[in-house]
Amino acid sequence: MIAEILTPIVILILSVVLFGQTTQYNYLSAVFPRFVLGLLVILSVILLIRALVLFKKRGPSAARSISLKDFFYIFLVAILSFLWVYMMDWVLGFLLGSIVFGIVIFAILVGRSLKVKHFVLYSLGYCAIVFIFWYALGRLLHVPLPRGLFF
Repeated sequence: MIAEILTPIVILILSVVLFGQTTQYNYLSAVFPRFVLGLLVILSVILLIRALVLFKKRGPSAARSISLKDFFYIFLVAILSFLWVYMMDWVLGFLLGSIVFGIVIFAILVGRSLKVKHFVLYSLGYCAIVFIFWYALGRLLHVPLPRGLFF
């Protein structure tokens, strides 16, 4: 229960600090980061209010415990995220690295509860989304993306 209150507070503080950092940018460069940070502030305030209302309804004794399996998944996703950044930058590149990482994480988190047909469809949809991002950022907007050995 404390994490449900502490998380929006940390996001709110981080957003406000980062918003202050955007004063170093010129006006046009600061528009998008300020918009995103403002949206984060609004959403974290809503999340904080929601958590406080639930805390008043349930009381302080209604704490939920996190299982060891959940901690394992959090640790595994964090390790794979660092591995993804390393592999994307040096070996696989943005396109192939993101596709491999997304499908591996999806397979780990879903486990055996998803049918093969749905897994293939979701994986193809994810590949299409990553390809659209790669094409829009790398080809249309000329944003330099990590290039590996393959792409």
